[in-house]
Amino acid sequence: MCSTHGERMARLTQAIDDLAAEGLAGLPPETLVERIACIWSLVEGIDPEIARRRTRYTTPEN
Repeated sequence: MCSTHGERMARLTQAIDDLAAEGLAGLPPETLVERIACIWSLVEGIDPEIARRRTRYTTPEN
């Protein structure tokens, strides 16, 4: 069963609020990267067009 747009927005809002409440400075870098990736995944679930456009902003690995 697919979630509604409102449910997806609520999950996104909660993920952002949780991250903000924990404070960015206190998180290990790998945890911060994982949490931000999760937030991006939620955003892309709300607007798949963002996933397509985001590929333009990734940098190639050295």
